[in-house]
Amino acid sequence: MGVLLPSERKTRKGRFFLAFVYSLLTLGGLTMVYPFLVMIAASFSGPYDYHRHSPMVRALWDDSDRFMRSISSYFPRFPREVFPDAPASWGTWLSVARDTEGVRRFAESWLEPARTNEAVYLEWKRRAEAFRNRTLAHDLDYTTCAYDPRDVAPFIGSQTTLDAINRTWPVRYRSLFDVSFTAESKIPLGHASWKPPKDDPKYAMWLAFKDSYRKRMVEDGDYICRTLPFPLATSPSEAADVRAALAVQFFAHGRRDFWRSATANYRLVGQYLFLRGRAFGNTLLLVILTILAHLTVNPLAAYALSRFRLRGTEQIILFLLATMAFPTAVTAIPGFLLVRDLGLLNTLAALVLPTVASGMSIFILKGFFDALPRELYEAAAIDGASEWTIFLRITLPMTTPILAVNALNSFIAAYNSWEWAFLVCQNESNWTLAVWMYQMSQQMGGQPWCVMAGFVLVSIPTAIVFLACQKVILRGIVLPSMK
Repeated sequence: MGVLLPSERKTRKGRFFLAFVYSLLTLGGLTMVYPFLVMIAASFSGPYDYHRHSPMVRALWDDSDRFMRSISSYFPRFPREVFPDAPASWGTWLSVARDTEGVRRFAESWLEPARTNEAVYLEWKRRAEAFRNRTLAHDLDYTTCAYDPRDVAPFIGSQTTLDAINRTWPVRYRSLFDVSFTAESKIPLGHASWKPPKDDPKYAMWLAFKDSYRKRMVEDGDYICRTLPFPLATSPSEAADVRAALAVQFFAHGRRDFWRSATANYRLVGQYLFLRGRAFGNTLLLVILTILAHLTVNPLAAYALSRFRLRGTEQIILFLLATMAFPTAVTAIPGFLLVRDLGLLNTLAALVLPTVASGMSIFILKGFFDALPRELYEAAAIDGASEWTIFLRITLPMTTPILAVNALNSFIAAYNSWEWAFLVCQNESNWTLAVWMYQMSQQMGGQPWCVMAGFVLVSIPTAIVFLACQKVILRGIVLPSMK
C-alpha cells in the first residue's frame, strides 16, 4: 500500500511530499555515486593530478592541463631551470595542479606562438630534433631519469628472471614488482668525485632501463623521453631546446601520451592481479562453492527448524544468533587452530567450510518460512508430495528474493574476505584476488593511482552480481505488492 492515495498525489501537500522524498533519494544516490566517480577518475590519474580528488579527469577536455601533465611525465619536480618565468609558488606538482588558472595562462603563453605561426613551429621542431640528437648522444652514465615505477617490472621481466636476479643481485626480492630503482635515480651526478660503479648488476640493469626510454623515443618518433642529459640546461639556448621539445612532443603526440599514461595503471594492475599464480581461478572457484554451499545448508537448516517444530528451536536460534556477537578477529584464532588440526591449511576447503553456515541467514529464512501459509503444505501432502518435493517445488520458489539476498551476501563475504584467506593460506598459489589486492595496496602505497585502478577492477564483479540479484529481489517485492 502506498504512502499517498492516488487522489492525494495531485494536492499541494502531496506534491511537496513526493518532491521531498525524491530529493532525499537523489541526495542519497549522489553520496554513493560521487565517491565511486572520484575513485574512477583517480584510477586514470598520476602524480600530477591524483591529489585533486575530482570526479572528472580535467585533462580529458583541457589542453592546458594535458600539456602540464605531459611535462610532469619527464620531471619529478617542476623544471624551473627550463621555465624560469613560471610562478614562484610552483615547486611540487601538487602545488602546480592546484593552480588551475595559472596552468591555463602558462600553457597558453607557451603554446600559442607555435599554434598561430608556422615559422615558429618549424623553428621549435628544429630545436626539438637537435635536443633529441643530444639526448641520444649523451653518456648514459651521466643522465637523469624520472622513471615511471609502473615500467620497472615489465622491463625487468623482459630481460631476466626473478631467480637470476636473486642469484646475482645483492638484494633478494619476492617478485619483480618489488624491484625499485629509487636509490639509483638519486645518484649524485653533480658531485665531481662520483664514478659509475663497476661490476654492479643492478646498476647495469638501471642503465639498460634508462636506455630503453631512449630506444622507445626513437621507435615512437618522440622528441623527448624520461632519460635526460645531466646537466639539462646550462644555457638559455639549451633551455629553449627543452621547451621546444616539450611543446612539439605535445603537438605531435599529446593525446596518445595522455591515454598511454591514463591506461598504464590498469595494465599494471592486470599484470599484478591476473597474471600471477592462480588468483582469478581460485577466486572464481571459491565464490561458486561458497554460494552453492550457502544456498544448500542454510535453507535446509531453516526449513527443518520451521517445518518440524523441533524441541529447543528457540534455543537453537539464540545459539545461531550468538555467533554474530563475536567479531571476526576474536574467532580467527580458534578458527585457525581448528583448520590446522583438521589438516586443511593451504587448501580451498579452509576457505569454504568455515563460511557454509550463517546464523543470520538461517534466522531470516526461518522467519520467511514461518510466514508461508500452512495450507500449501497440507494441500501438497494430500496430493502425495514428499518432503523433498515440498521443499524443492513449493518452498524454495516462494523464497527466491531471500535466497538472492543470501547469495549476494555470501558472494560479498567470499569475494572480499582477504584476512581469513591470508591467514589459512600462506602459499601464494592459493591466494585469491582479495589477498593480492591487499598486497598491492601495501606494496604500491607510493602509487595510490594504481591502487585505485585495482579497486575499480575488483569492484566490477561485485557490481554485476549486485545488479543481477537486485532484479530478483525487486521482482519478489514489487510484484506481490502490486497483486
